Amino acid sequence: MPDDQQHQGSVVITGAANGIGKSIARRLAKTGWAVVGVDRDAAALQEAVEAVAGVAVVGDVRDTEVLVEAREAAEDAGPLRAWVNNAGIVRLGPLHLMAAEMIDETIDIDLRAVVFGTREALSSFLANGVSGSIVNVSSIHAHGGFPGYGPYDAAKGGVEALTRYVCVEYGHLGIRCNAVAPGAVNTNIAARIPDAPPSPMSSIEGRDLSPMRRVSEPEEIAEAVAFLVEGPSMAINGHALAVDNGMSAWNGSFPPDDAVAFVPPERQ
Repeated sequence: MPDDQQHQGSVVITGAANGIGKSIARRLAKTGWAVVGVDRDAAALQEAVEAVAGVAVVGDVRDTEVLVEAREAAEDAGPLRAWVNNAGIVRLGPLHLMAAEMIDETIDIDLRAVVFGTREALSSFLANGVSGSIVNVSSIHAHGGFPGYGPYDAAKGGVEALTRYVCVEYGHLGIRCNAVAPGAVNTNIAARIPDAPPSPMSSIEGRDLSPMRRVSEPEEIAEAVAFLVEGPSMAINGHALAVDNGMSAWNGSFPPDDAVAFVPPERQ
């Protein structure tokens, strides 16, 4: 770390191996944060954290013991002053065609792990007298439904409800919890469920959903996270910041999915 950078403390970033999480780690390390990255992709995580002289915690965010390990690693590098709940997945397809385990996986990673990660951050802040900052990576899906994204939409709505709750319960201690809500980002997060027919979303480019006709880069989301974590945003709490090229400013029109139809009697 260059001598002119002030040590900010430590930060836990889930889903730090690739995409947005990797960019967040790189951005926060530049301003002196000691990074603890969490991901189940061991090889990619190791490469990502080595690039920022960070610590890797390999594991699945659905495992609460992995989150405890991340908290402890951050406190060792500490003090733990920030936590970024970024890990997420998307499984695309109509809800009635999704296997129960796919729904569980999506909600467990995209919402349950955020709740438990937030719990670890809060426990550390309280135990150590730290007015820390939590940033949850939400989505425009928290406010608008999209064909094929049922469990993901539900989870992101829950993430923003949790964000508001933490502000209300812990704000008097100076603890802040905010969210960033990206639109289309240049990552490979989405995967269709096996054997699902093409959906209306399949033929729509992410840039076509934005008034600015562009897709964000992960580095742009990382800048928004850094803003919410660091000093200039001290008065912002319980807020979801849209970083979406204007996608949430208009309402899209999607044709019905052919897979969503009444089943003819002869096929019942």
